[in-house]
Amino acid sequence: MKKQITPCLWFDNQAKEAAALYCSVFKKSKITTQSPIVTEMDVSGQRLILLDGGPMYHPNPSISFYYICENVEEMEHIWEAFSKDGSIMMPLDTYPWSEKYGWVTDKFGISWQLALGKFKDVGQKITPYLLFTGKQYGRVDEAIDLYSSIFDNVKVDKMLRYGAGELPDKEGKVKHAQIDVDGQKLMLMESAAKHDFTFTEGVSLTLYCETQDEIDYYWEKLTENGEESMCGWLKDKFGVSWQIIPTILGEIMSNPAKAGKAAQAFMSMRKLNIEQIVQSSMS
Repeated sequence: MKKQITPCLWFDNQAKEAAALYCSVFKKSKITTQSPIVTEMDVSGQRLILLDGGPMYHPNPSISFYYICENVEEMEHIWEAFSKDGSIMMPLDTYPWSEKYGWVTDKFGISWQLALGKFKDVGQKITPYLLFTGKQYGRVDEAIDLYSSIFDNVKVDKMLRYGAGELPDKEGKVKHAQIDVDGQKLMLMESAAKHDFTFTEGVSLTLYCETQDEIDYYWEKLTENGEESMCGWLKDKFGVSWQIIPTILGEIMSNPAKAGKAAQAFMSMRKLNIEQIVQSSMS
């Protein structure tokens, strides 16, 4: 089952403002759909969901976005826009792994790793980057094994491990990994440094499913030793939040005559049931 992983960013009534900023900053970006709660974007072929979920959750650097800048002008333009009213995690500078690199959190709390490079180095402009810290430190290899067992055609493109003396990290732990999931890239790393954040619903990963069998499959696999939540949300055993959503839900929710009844139905569910949602929307 080939499956695209779509990042979902949680906002508190700022999704439209954030989308406008991203469209002004990123080349080849556009808003594809917009409702009072959900804004969907395309940034150089990467689909992003911006969700106005309220004040309950907040994005943090546990899932950031690695962005390839193909020239200095592009990098400086993005850096200036995001550092204004945002916060700098690693200054724009030369590092051993990049001629020019910086890590910045924009004013909405979304973290971006900007790196000067070539598109072909990764194969996509923007890549979700999972940072395993605290209790999750040392589990990147386990995470790659899990995701490889769930998704088809997963391969490790790059793997860089900490060497001796790179304290506080332990030799052999993962400094950087890039995996390919059916042609889509994900990056993972682990850090023993003290961080005051971990995975939350602030940034989740969404899987859109055509059938109930697909929903059942991903729900069962990802909740094993993890945690079920409501409305199609779950956490895997590392605490990473996922949404398992039927593709047809978007069509139903865009129909004013059906949306209210469908919402009443799925708001009471943990794992979403396509048949029950469709029947409720038509009653």
